[in-house]
Amino acid sequence: MARLKCPSCKSSKVQLIDNEANIKKTKKSSSLNLNPLKPFTVFNHKEKKVKKKSKGKIAMAIMTGGTSTMVTGLADNKSKEFYCTECGKVFKSK
Repeated sequence: MARLKCPSCKSSKVQLIDNEANIKKTKKSSSLNLNPLKPFTVFNHKEKKVKKKSKGKIAMAIMTGGTSTMVTGLADNKSKEFYCTECGKVFKSK
């Protein structure tokens, strides 16, 4: 198995910082509670993660009339952020 190494100092002492680096923001929504089994709860709160869209994939979808989105989709690939404990560099890897 290949170990992950820092691109600048080639050290294998790296730590995972963020597992979802392509998450743009979160949206919060509230709605009125209509569930009779929870009479003391007035509002329901939900939180949804919004992912970044790939600009290259959107451009290709416009050029091909939308047929490329059936194969590739529009979301960016998931990437992870790592921190090197030797040199202090933060880098992304898939």
